[in-house]
Amino acid sequence: MSAPSEALNDSRSGLLRWAVAGSVLVWLAFPPVGWSYLAWLGPVLWLRWIGAADLPGSRPYGVLWLAGLVFWLLAVHWIRLPHPLNYIAWISLAAYLGAYLPVFVALSRVGVKNCGLPLWLVAPVVWTGLDWLRGHLMTGFLMGSLAHTQVGLPVMIQIADLGGEYVVTFLIVLVAAGITQVMVDHALVLRGQWRPLLALLPGFVAIVAAIVYGHMQSVDIGLRQKGASGPRVALIQGHTRADWKYNPDRKRTIMEEHRRLSLEAVRDAQDHPVDLIIWPETAFREALATVEEGYQVPPHIDPDNLIVATNKLAELARQLNAGLLVGIEHYHLSGAANGRPQVAVFNSSALVDRQGMVRGTYDKMHRVLLGEYVPFSDWLPFLDQLTPITGAIDPGKRPVAMQLDNVVYATNICYETVVPHLIRRHVVELTNAGKTPDVLVNLTNDAWFWGSSELDMHLACGVFRAVEMRRPMVIAANGGLSAHINPYGTVVQKTPRQQTATLLVDLKIPARAGSRQHNNPYPSAYAAYGDWFAIACVVCCVALAAQPFCRAKRGAPPAALYGSPAKEPSA
Repeated sequence: MSAPSEALNDSRSGLLRWAVAGSVLVWLAFPPVGWSYLAWLGPVLWLRWIGAADLPGSRPYGVLWLAGLVFWLLAVHWIRLPHPLNYIAWISLAAYLGAYLPVFVALSRVGVKNCGLPLWLVAPVVWTGLDWLRGHLMTGFLMGSLAHTQVGLPVMIQIADLGGEYVVTFLIVLVAAGITQVMVDHALVLRGQWRPLLALLPGFVAIVAAIVYGHMQSVDIGLRQKGASGPRVALIQGHTRADWKYNPDRKRTIMEEHRRLSLEAVRDAQDHPVDLIIWPETAFREALATVEEGYQVPPHIDPDNLIVATNKLAELARQLNAGLLVGIEHYHLSGAANGRPQVAVFNSSALVDRQGMVRGTYDKMHRVLLGEYVPFSDWLPFLDQLTPITGAIDPGKRPVAMQLDNVVYATNICYETVVPHLIRRHVVELTNAGKTPDVLVNLTNDAWFWGSSELDMHLACGVFRAVEMRRPMVIAANGGLSAHINPYGTVVQKTPRQQTATLLVDLKIPARAGSRQHNNPYPSAYAAYGDWFAIACVVCCVALAAQPFCRAKRGAPPAALYGSPAKEPSA
């Protein structure tokens, strides 16, 4: 691969200009602009530096970090909206995520310059491996994945059921890397040497294969859903400013708003009664209290206070004559060594049937860093006061299958849809227990973000979770966007943002297991085998990271580590 032209490679300012231009182009592929085709082209302005003989300036990787910082400041600007202190979180998160760009370039340069591997192979492998790490480190944050830019083209994202959204990201970078290699070697092409054009071939073949597979899945899912029936679900979307959630004067108003919208949904569905009504995260403002089996409640706690929420849930379900799935705060009392009650606080969901019986509760497992917990707060409790949004909560321990009228619902809450392996864990554990979910349900409160592009980015995560697990997903969101996503990843119905709304959804429930071949009980290959593809890319990243140190140990000059190989000394 030839080096970029000297005119573009002669100064640190030139590197900064081109790298930041790449950041802006890639950002334009995301909401609110959403020019998805730029996801295939924008990375070229980053990738072009991988094959350069030398990176300009004394601190080129610092310049690349600045370019990464610019992209993430633009992409996740909405983090600053909930609270003034969130400006710190916004800048801190962008600074952390910005480091992935220079690491990507550095590792890719090792593969290209030191190992002699083609850019079209190295770049997508490294990018995908780093994306997997981003989805796991610091509790995991996979919003802003290149794959998410393609949710408007369902045929392109069906391969996610094979290896998760990581496979789609790999495809995008594979194509961008092929384009980069041809652009850098364009002078050879102009002189009639067509060999550089072969770099486009892997991406072209991969795109064709992805489109063919996407059409096959469209036909298969259409056939399985033909004639299928299922429950009618009413998604209730309130619109309450999230920073008022704990105001006592608002508690009654929030409950009344959701109750009124629920009654409207029931009235609007007279032709086909509603089976289940779903409220957003923490929309039910009476806290659910449970007591550990065998624990004796201390005399100073009024037992009647422990059943207020269950009584009100039962009363509302009977009034609506429908099942009720609500986001709710959950307090669990248990004993402690000193005899005092120990209280665990959860962000939860609860399912109540038409008769008012609680059929199941799920406690959120994946807490939001600095939003629902602060690291080391177990040892330093005062750190919990640094969570300005919701306050600290305890993590749930396991997924829960909630069954109503022979339909199994698997609930997740808020940003849990941002983490692919968590939703997969839910489906796999429940399937292994003989309770394969029929429907994925996300309860969220996105009113924190004032109708910004966060709503669209969060919805994109839900689209991929539906495709990966081949299950319909319904989303009930305070402030929007509430939605119905089918197993093909199509957003069938969606509410407007920043206003109250109800959404009547007629779900189609096909066979319990979406993939029965070879006695496989799981709904997709990704559910069965997990992140095998991305982990393979991580292994390659580790090998590339170790390669310079192995060379140094064998006596290679340090100059060869992250640049062009040093010249061999003359004999």
